[in-house]
Amino acid sequence: MKPSLQRFLRNKLISGLFFLVPVWVTYVVVKAAFNAMASVLQPLVVLLPWELPNWVTVVISIVAFLLLVLLVGIVAGRVVGQRLLGYGESLILRIPVIKTIYSAAKQVVDAVSLPNHKTFKSVVVVEYPMPGIKTIGFLTGTTTDQDGKKWGRVFIPMSPLPTSGFLHLVPIGDVRVTDMAVEDAFKMLISGGFIAPETLVTRPFSEESRL
Repeated sequence: MKPSLQRFLRNKLISGLFFLVPVWVTYVVVKAAFNAMASVLQPLVVLLPWELPNWVTVVISIVAFLLLVLLVGIVAGRVVGQRLLGYGESLILRIPVIKTIYSAAKQVVDAVSLPNHKTFKSVVVVEYPMPGIKTIGFLTGTTTDQDGKKWGRVFIPMSPLPTSGFLHLVPIGDVRVTDMAVEDAFKMLISGGFIAPETLVTRPFSEESRL
């Protein structure tokens, strides 16, 4: 097997692994939590004076699970809850493989959940990696050099793991601002383009674009 083919297969296998593992871990965790909640509620349901259909028990388990998640969210907003979650997070970050997946997933969530002006100014389109090829990127700001020329700081993420990528200084005249929301751009990148708008409107950069 040629080295180039081996490198291609290795990179694609790694990309697929990093995409599937978080999905699988999330599925396993949610399923385990739901089953645990159902096992706790089952004896209580049996004590009721009337017999409930199975689908009613499932609905009750789902509602109870959502209430539990809501409770955890409320506790996480408290000082004590934040300390407990911080301690749990520190334990996760000590596990060799899990810490890499967890850190990447957390970075994505943080980047999407923060207001746009604190992360990315807007979603842009630039020519990369060669003229005639368009690439989605995120405008993080502008920089002016000693000659007064303005450059756009454009982060070009990798798909399907957008937490890694490349930062380029692009002449501001070559930056095209889109009407796409940052959240939609992340969906497009993580799905490998399967979730994407049918049309994409772009316009030249202006100071008003940095909203």
